[in-house]
Amino acid sequence: MAISSKSAVLYLGQSNVRQCYTIKQASISSVSLMCDLGIVIDNKLAMSQHINKAQSRASLIFKCFHSKHQATLLKAFVTYVRPLLEYASPVWSPSTITDITKMESVKRSFTKRLPGLKSLSYSKRLEVLGIDSLEVRRLRCGLIYVHKMLFGLVDHFTLRLSSTTRGHASV
Repeated sequence: MAISSKSAVLYLGQSNVRQCYTIKQASISSVSLMCDLGIVIDNKLAMSQHINKAQSRASLIFKCFHSKHQATLLKAFVTYVRPLLEYASPVWSPSTITDITKMESVKRSFTKRLPGLKSLSYSKRLEVLGIDSLEVRRLRCGLIYVHKMLFGLVDHFTLRLSSTTRGHASV
């Protein structure tokens, strides 16, 4: 398989010049949606497709599991759905109200379908189940990541606190 057939260009932004890219004289095709390291993203940096994938998985739990036991269904959600919504969240965490609301709706609708919780508010359902909202979990994960960056605990990124820029002393 040629390298160019494994590659694609995802143009981001309205004013992006749609330049043609090639690898060894083979043109690289452009796409409007891409999956990279398990994260589905579109050319508007919207996470809708990724969130839809998680919503589908959450719905499948109720179709595939015969048990109606709350703890069992919640464990299935934590195992099969939540990782989709939290994987690499410090990098791609949704920034639009639409995506944040849509993402939280995955957990909101799932918890509402759990036996005995339908009539409770979302915050009360979370309290009864002893879990946090996805927004709180993303915030916590982001804060932990920043802490790790500041204290040099992340191998692939080092924050340099120096008074020089590009090898020159700052003015």
